[in-house]
Amino acid sequence: MRAIVRVAAALAWLAAAVCGASADERWATYVNDRFGFTLAYPADVFVMQPAPENDDGRTLAAFDGAKILVFGGYNVANDTLASKRASLKGLDYARITYNATGKNWFVVSGHRAIGGIDSIFYEKYIVSAASDTIHSLIVTYPAKLNARYDPIVDRVAASFAGP
Repeated sequence: MRAIVRVAAALAWLAAAVCGASADERWATYVNDRFGFTLAYPADVFVMQPAPENDDGRTLAAFDGAKILVFGGYNVANDTLASKRASLKGLDYARITYNATGKNWFVVSGHRAIGGIDSIFYEKYIVSAASDTIHSLIVTYPAKLNARYDPIVDRVAASFAGP
């Protein structure tokens, strides 16, 4: 029975991948009570992984290697938007193609190799109003699937909110 369910889920995912993002996708909302942030995601595409022991966030994984990591943490380093942004360096951030900054958030996006595959990353960081927590959203997916995932990332990122 489990094999039938897995095959059906794989076929549904394959149909969605071939046809592109659909308005018919079933979206769900993840709420993190510990750090007070929320995120909408397509539950037909991403499977929520088990919560970590400290319940700081979740990983959501798709069959094709796409991932969403969403988590919160205490701002023990007293980071500002500028210092948090400056901490993102090295090879993972060598090919940034997009930057944006708001009142209490910033985004970086670009390309990086993940497991030898050219991938797109999108990272959004929100510093809480009291500056005591940082909420993080990291989405990665194979670059060849950008037509499928770009609209999904837009909607996921727009839904990501914290206190």
